[in-house]
Amino acid sequence: MAAAARIGVRLIAMVIGVPVSIATRKAVEGAWRAARPEDPPHKPSEKGVRWADAVAWGAMSAAGVVVADLVTRRSADATYRIVTGNEPPPPKQSKAEKKAVASRKKAGVTEE
Repeated sequence: MAAAARIGVRLIAMVIGVPVSIATRKAVEGAWRAARPEDPPHKPSEKGVRWADAVAWGAMSAAGVVVADLVTRRSADATYRIVTGNEPPPPKQSKAEKKAVASRKKAGVTEE
């Protein structure tokens, strides 16, 4: 059952993610154009792109990706709750999270 629920949440996230990513891209490019008159440097390796512009564009793009991911995940979880009436399955733990849990157990640290 958990596998089907995870697949359901992923499908919902894909449907929600496409328009969210398009809107985020347009918002980031619009913010760039509001601050700077020239087009954003989509390829920092292009000749004539200044370091400051490349770094600023990278930071804005990264922030946009993080916000889009957050909106997509939260919206997918909320949609899953509405459609099924159940809580969405918890995401799988990453390797880093598994290692952290194992090291806390080994150290004898208890969760409160």
